[in-house]
Amino acid sequence: MSQKILTAAGYHRATSYRRHGLTPHSLDWAHQPVPVKRYPQPDRVPLDHDRKLPPLDYPGIMRHASPGHPAAPDIQVMATVFRLAHDVTARAMHGGQPFHYRSVASAGALYPFELYLAAHHIDGLAPGLYHYNLFDFSLTALRRGPVPAIPPVNRGIAATFYITGIFFRSAWKYRSRAYRYVLLDAGHLLENLRLALGALGMDFSIHLDFDDRRAATLLGLDPRREACLVGVHLHGAPAAEMGTGAAGDPKPLAGDILRASVVSDREVAYPDILRIHRAGHAVETGSAGAPPELAVMKKTPASWIGLDPPEFPVPADYARILGQRRSRRNFLSASVSRADLMSFLDLVTGHMGAASAMPPSCRSALATGFLAGSGMPVSPGFYLLDPDARRLGCVSGGGFTESMARACLDQMWLKHAGLHLLFMTDLDALDRTWGPRGYRYAMIEAGRLGQQVYLAATAMGWGACGIGAIYDREAADLLDLSDDGALLYLVGAGPVKRR
Repeated sequence: MSQKILTAAGYHRATSYRRHGLTPHSLDWAHQPVPVKRYPQPDRVPLDHDRKLPPLDYPGIMRHASPGHPAAPDIQVMATVFRLAHDVTARAMHGGQPFHYRSVASAGALYPFELYLAAHHIDGLAPGLYHYNLFDFSLTALRRGPVPAIPPVNRGIAATFYITGIFFRSAWKYRSRAYRYVLLDAGHLLENLRLALGALGMDFSIHLDFDDRRAATLLGLDPRREACLVGVHLHGAPAAEMGTGAAGDPKPLAGDILRASVVSDREVAYPDILRIHRAGHAVETGSAGAPPELAVMKKTPASWIGLDPPEFPVPADYARILGQRRSRRNFLSASVSRADLMSFLDLVTGHMGAASAMPPSCRSALATGFLAGSGMPVSPGFYLLDPDARRLGCVSGGGFTESMARACLDQMWLKHAGLHLLFMTDLDALDRTWGPRGYRYAMIEAGRLGQQVYLAATAMGWGACGIGAIYDREAADLLDLSDDGALLYLVGAGPVKRR
């Protein structure tokens, strides 16, 4: 086993793209992964998709989408949560095959994530473990009766949502690099789930640290193919404080349940993915919980600009934004007012830093910034975002967007985007503080914030498109990052051409 794969820095560098160093790779269309898990003789619980969604103001959600007050949820509320978290928003035919647009962004539209629900105290839903099927809007019962809460906490739990990733759905296209996209996509889905729970005023907590093997056994996953990445506890009313489910370890599910993690008749195993994921099984406590000192950039901002509160908050219905969210690349070089830029940044930074409901490990694993193009009301250049101090700092002036488009595998449409949102980390700091598991924190947080860029851009009437395909060192050198600094994810955003 290659030791360099057993660290965040080692895996990231081993799977880096290098100009003139990419190996040609054709897609096996005859064995493309299926988009839904196939369970034997499923015991389904239908959910109500016809019920009208409550009116939800998106800017208001961004100011208040944090844990609320305990409430006694019922199955109708759960149906609303699932619709807001992950839903089909449109259908089309691509290449003679049906294609389903979804409310969640995904690299290459491969959707490696799955969503599960462990019900403990849900009115109208028997205790047990369920898998969510968005195509027929139902829950598949995998276990009946009380199930343990993973991870255990000293609070009553009404239910737990689990987000998993199926490796081959992304590896079919991205090979060994796919672990990056599986984590990013888990973050995309997590942000929608977090916003849904916050919008409905629910009390919840997000967990990325738990016993990986125990979680896989509970969910009935084939650990060679699918992994649990996130758990979100929904804390219930005081009556639920009496218990959260079964004690002890979950019993393994039948082999045909595990085989549902197989999504293609011809799967290729990429050892680097399993190596880095299994290397992160152990949860490191870090240095007494202190956040790491990220040395992402060689330079610090020479000057800072305060983020103005929006004069006129953008009115937007949240359900409409979810329905209209798309990856759009037809960027238009156009002028953007200062008020619009500040409104956009207010939405994007609303739940960064101390205001985030994420675990401290995620909040401190990233540095965020953006490249401003020629149409922005600030000078073209590279800016760092400081969400806690509500300011942005100019690291370097000048035009970067065309060069960054070249560093993103020469996707030159990207040069027309008014903004390139940047999610960066210090790989060595991740390893020193949390070990290989730190890579999960940084990538999932980058995906979570990337989904927020999609939603904020949609609210503004702009377009957005995420980019994970990057000549890694070329992009880092362009930004003058440190030797261990890395650009994990880029999301282009700005005005787009109207059809």
